[in-house]
Amino acid sequence: MPFFDSPDARLYYRAWEVDRPVAGFVFLHGGGEHSGQFSRLASRLNAAGIDVWAIDHQGHGISGGERGVVRSLDVLARDALSLADIVRERRPGLPLVIGGHSLGGWTTALAVTKNPAPFAGAVLTGASLRGRTALAEPSTGDSFRFDISVLAADPDYLEELEKDPLVQLVLPQPEVTAAALATAAGQLATAFPATSLPILLVNGTRDALAPIEDARHWRDTLADARLVEIRDGLHNVLNDVDHVEAIDAVRDFVLGHLRTSSGTE
Repeated sequence: MPFFDSPDARLYYRAWEVDRPVAGFVFLHGGGEHSGQFSRLASRLNAAGIDVWAIDHQGHGISGGERGVVRSLDVLARDALSLADIVRERRPGLPLVIGGHSLGGWTTALAVTKNPAPFAGAVLTGASLRGRTALAEPSTGDSFRFDISVLAADPDYLEELEKDPLVQLVLPQPEVTAAALATAAGQLATAFPATSLPILLVNGTRDALAPIEDARHWRDTLADARLVEIRDGLHNVLNDVDHVEAIDAVRDFVLGHLRTSSGTE
């Protein structure tokens, strides 16, 4: 099983590789999730000749760390860039796109503001980046449980959420994660509009956790951004009934940006 060591924890990642890749995609999952839930994404991208690598964030999946607690998105962005370094060493010269869903989308945005050089573009799904969060302001010590009815309508995926032992529907210390998101929102308000990377936004029009208005804001604010709106889509468009439309948008974006990144810091 592939792991690497961060300064804070031992981190697990998955690699779905093809024999002759034309591009690579580094993917970051959402809060409470893990990389294994995105096999449909990987399979469809692999069929187009795209390698996929996906990390389990600290405290998620098979990785080490405090279970379900996110203290800093800067730390998650650092880990994502470390995975990108591993990919670049394994596949030198391969055009590389980074992307993420929800918490992973926030982390993607931070990562490319810190070091865009490894990437030919970035993909964000279900990430408002504007300080909105499903985590209310509970009292310290209270936990937060995801309402899965707002995540997706696909019954098979909803059953997976309930039965997968690596999924964390109940998050401890939600006020800590909420504070981390608020800090990241402040950073991104000024840093993200300055990025010159091509950005793809994919968002459901009925996403209650990352409102479509926020995706439209970033489409209009960023220098090179495209928005694909999934009509009546809920939050996790990559795993919902309309996942093919969402994944194909990601595939086409990656294949449309096959320039090799500079590799400079």
